[in-house]
Amino acid sequence: MNNDENLTLNQQIEGARQRLHDLYDQYGFGHACVLEQAMFLDELINQYNRMYNKHHYVQSETLETTSLVCKNIPLPNPT
Repeated sequence: MNNDENLTLNQQIEGARQRLHDLYDQYGFGHACVLEQAMFLDELINQYNRMYNKHHYVQSETLETTSLVCKNIPLPNPT
């Protein structure tokens, strides 16, 4: 997840969230447009979470591998 993708997706989420609030103010909770916008916002948030989790999974996998590799290497004796 690079910063440009993240920023763009964050902007999309913020815009969709603001539109949801506006639609809610205009039509109320049960209107089809409000529900449709809520589902659209949910999908954007899910997309963000998938990108975030993928990035952190790769990062933690690398850290775990490094820890396992270094665990069995003896430290040099101080002189």
